[in-house]
Amino acid sequence: MTGSFRRLLACAVPWLVIASLFPLACGRRGPPVPPRAVVPATVESFRAEPRDTDIVVSWIRPSRNEDGSPLTDLGEFQLFRAMGPPGPPVIGSQPTFSLLATIRAERPDNATVRDTQYIFRDDGGGAGLSPDVRYTYRVQAVNRRGVAGPSVDAFVDFSLAPAPPTGLQATAGDGVVDLSWKPAGAPAPAGTPPLRGYNVYRGLQPHAYGSQPINAAPLLEAGFQDAGLTNETTYSYVVRSVAGERPPWRESAGSNEASATPMDLTPPAPPRGLVAVPSAGTIGLIWDTNPEVDLLGYLVYRREPPALTPVRLTETPIRTTTFTDRTPRPGVSYLYTVTAVDRSPRRNESAPSTEASAALP
Repeated sequence: MTGSFRRLLACAVPWLVIASLFPLACGRRGPPVPPRAVVPATVESFRAEPRDTDIVVSWIRPSRNEDGSPLTDLGEFQLFRAMGPPGPPVIGSQPTFSLLATIRAERPDNATVRDTQYIFRDDGGGAGLSPDVRYTYRVQAVNRRGVAGPSVDAFVDFSLAPAPPTGLQATAGDGVVDLSWKPAGAPAPAGTPPLRGYNVYRGLQPHAYGSQPINAAPLLEAGFQDAGLTNETTYSYVVRSVAGERPPWRESAGSNEASATPMDLTPPAPPRGLVAVPSAGTIGLIWDTNPEVDLLGYLVYRREPPALTPVRLTETPIRTTTFTDRTPRPGVSYLYTVTAVDRSPRRNESAPSTEASAALP
């Protein structure tokens, strides 16, 4: 053994002893840690709303898990229901829920899907829903591994719906539709809350209405004018009876549907400043421009006294504010008027302008 090797061995031995006394921490093995479960997030916009004889429950499917990761393995929704007396809950009491339905996330056969919204209709089964009962609903998303997300609740104090109005009629005007209907003739069944008024719903297509009425508060009279509408557009309407002591109101089924198409019935103003000037076998007319944005043009009329009815000289509306009458007879005094015509399908025509007279020598 050389001297150099002895010196190297002498330096290495102490470090080997120290290493044997303090093993590396990374080599230790502890008890296994189970992987953290990925939980679906809470559903959004959970609502329960009474309809004619049932309750519609709706929600928006979550797109992420609780930890913020994308929810890619959504399997189903579990919908629970509890029943109890209406009104404020008793302090300390908890509703007893039972499973009402399991709704598949993809192509469910017991719910309707609109984009990301799920709609479930609770009709109470064969027995129907009972009046004067608070129905409380609870829903939670469940992934394909059976892990359920947090639940969310919604409730409805269910009561009988009032009878719907009948005989709805819609009459079109200029930018307006006037509605009238008849209240339900049959007496309300026992258990129906008192009638509060009526709500009007409007759609641009038949059987397609918004979720909110177009009137700000229940109407006390059986009539309504829907104003500020676009002419030549068809609107469809239904009316529902409203009952209850306070919001949320209990609404009836819809009345019969009625449609109407507002139309432009307002003619332009009569043209102003008409002047007639004879010149070299013709009579020239000039007048001021009308201000209407939907103006199509002008029609020119000529009257030869003692005739009372004028004759139209322009076959179709002209766009200019000048016209030359090339057919006057010398020595005859003529009276001219001009009217304005708009672009509406009805071609509304204004009243005639002030008459202007002229004659060739």
